[in-house]
Amino acid sequence: MKGDTFSEVIVDHKTGKVAKAEPITGGDDLTAAKAQSEAMAKAKRSLDAAASEAVKENKGYRAVSVMPALKDGHPVADVTLVKGTEWKTVSEKLD
Repeated sequence: MKGDTFSEVIVDHKTGKVAKAEPITGGDDLTAAKAQSEAMAKAKRSLDAAASEAVKENKGYRAVSVMPALKDGHPVADVTLVKGTEWKTVSEKLD
C-alpha cells in the first residue's frame, strides 16, 4: 500500500527483489487488500518480524507467504512455511 493505492507485489524468492508489482483496482482483491490494511493499522509488529519468528519456531522451514488478517479483532500474520515437500501455515500475533 502506498497512500490509498494497493498493489500486488511478487518477490523473487532467490534474490529477494520485487519481480512484479501490479495495481489492485477492484473486486475481491481490493476487498482483501483493504482488510489486510485494517489489520496492519492495528499491528504493533511488522510482517517481517512475524515471519522471522515463525521460521525461528519451525526449524528447517522457510517462509514463502505472509498475509495479515484480523482474528477476533486482533491482528495476526498467517505465515505459510515450506520444508522440502512439507507445507504448513502458522499464525503469529501482531499485537
